[in-house]
Amino acid sequence: MPMPARPSPLSLPAVLGLALTAATAPVGAEKMPTTLSQGTAVSTPFPSALQPLAQAVAEGDTDTIARLTPAAPPSAHGQDNVTLLEWAIWNRRADSLAALLQAGLDPAIPGMDGESVAHLAASVDDPRYLQVLIGHGAAVDLTGGKAGRTPIFRAVQSRRSAQFELLLAAGADINRSDAMGNTLLHVAAEVGDAGRVLQLLEAGANPDATNSRGVSFQTLLFAEDPARLNAKGRAERQAVQDWLAANR
Repeated sequence: MPMPARPSPLSLPAVLGLALTAATAPVGAEKMPTTLSQGTAVSTPFPSALQPLAQAVAEGDTDTIARLTPAAPPSAHGQDNVTLLEWAIWNRRADSLAALLQAGLDPAIPGMDGESVAHLAASVDDPRYLQVLIGHGAAVDLTGGKAGRTPIFRAVQSRRSAQFELLLAAGADINRSDAMGNTLLHVAAEVGDAGRVLQLLEAGANPDATNSRGVSFQTLLFAEDPARLNAKGRAERQAVQDWLAANR
C-alpha cells in the first residue's frame, strides 16, 4: 500500500535524532511531520487505512482511538517502521498513548530503529510517556536495535534523570550489557556524566565490567583532562574516585 506524501525531506529517525540530540530540546523541536493544521487533517506517515486512527492519535481523540484500535492490525506500522504508540509520543499525546495501550496495542512491538516505544519514551524530554507505559505494564528490559540496548541505556545516554529513576524503580537491570559489551557505566562515562556513574555504582553496578575491547568505564571517564571540567564536573568525578577507593 503506497505511503502518503511527506511534508519533510527528512526521514522520521533523522528528524527525531536531531530533536533528541539537545538535552533540552522538546520532541519535534526540529521540524517534524505535521498531522493536523488548524483542524484540517493532512497526511500522516501511516497507510491510508490507518489515517483516521493516526489522526485521532495526533488529536488526542481518545473515543475514536478506543473505537478504531481493535480493528487495526496488532503490529501496524508506518513509514520508517514507526508504530502508533511512537506516533503518540511524537505528537506529545500522553492521553493517546494511554488510550492505545488500554485498547490493547502491544508496547513490546519493535518500531523505529528496531526499538520499542519504551526506548523512545526513555529518550525524550517528558517523562510522562514512560510513566504511562510502566503504568500499563510495559516491559522495561526489552532489548532493541542493532546495539541491543534496553530503555535505561537511552535514559543514561540522553541524560534523562526522571526516566532513569522511573526505570530503576521499575526494576531495570543496571548490569545489562549491549551488543558490544558496554554497560550503563560505559555509556554514562562516554557522555561524561560522572554523577550518573556514581549513582549507578551506589545502586550496585559492577565497576569491574569491561566491554568487548576490554575497556572499563574508568578508562572512558578519566580520559578527559580534569582541567577542562568545570567545578561541578571535577567534584562529581572526584566522588567517583572516592567511591572506588572505598569500595575496591
